[in-house]
Amino acid sequence: MAVSGKGGVGKSSLAATIGRELARLDQRVLLVEMEPGLGAFDLLLGLERGVCSLSDFLDGRCAAKECILSVPGEPGLWAILAPDERDFAYDPPVFAEKMKGLAGSFDFILIETPPGFGLWFEAAKNAADEAVIVATPDLPCLRDGRAVSDRLDERPQIRQRLVINRLDVKLFCQRRPIPHLDFAIDTVGAQLLGVVPEDRELPYRLGAGMALPQQSGAQAACRRIALRLLGQAAKLGV
Repeated sequence: MAVSGKGGVGKSSLAATIGRELARLDQRVLLVEMEPGLGAFDLLLGLERGVCSLSDFLDGRCAAKECILSVPGEPGLWAILAPDERDFAYDPPVFAEKMKGLAGSFDFILIETPPGFGLWFEAAKNAADEAVIVATPDLPCLRDGRAVSDRLDERPQIRQRLVINRLDVKLFCQRRPIPHLDFAIDTVGAQLLGVVPEDRELPYRLGAGMALPQQSGAQAACRRIALRLLGQAAKLGV
């Protein structure tokens, strides 16, 4: 599960890009988008919104095969789009059961949650065996990330890892919003999985459903994160 304490940290873009990189490493990857009424994966992945969404699958109105969409040009990558209903309420046991039923068909199921806490968080927490906490390198966001980590501690079998996103190295060194990156790790209380640099091309390319170019710093960082998720040695790139 990909989680954050606050919005605007780039979690959707990060999940989509990591999913692409895992698929390019010969993994079968399913992206599951949870935010009711506010989904973005259709734009980020170049998908047509279908008849069925996640809520239809969870409520039994559609079978899994009707809700799982193949991402164009990305063999090995599929997605289930967020509920269309803004007031959709998750049933955590049902969500966990449905995700468990899909697990045998994929190497990775990446669940992207809305920011903060709610039934969606409990549902994803019940289904996940690993959580990636996404935060930007500033104290308010890191403090919220710690709150997420504390809630995840309620299910100790979940492995917690941290991704620091949208790091502008030059501005960071000039302004020092936090003393150093180790401070971010200590504040959130999770193992560092990766650091993704600010990439001003990212919102434009992903908003058009395009993958990042190979020379992109953000793409390279997501590639290293994907390798580390696979248990392979990869530098953090900081």
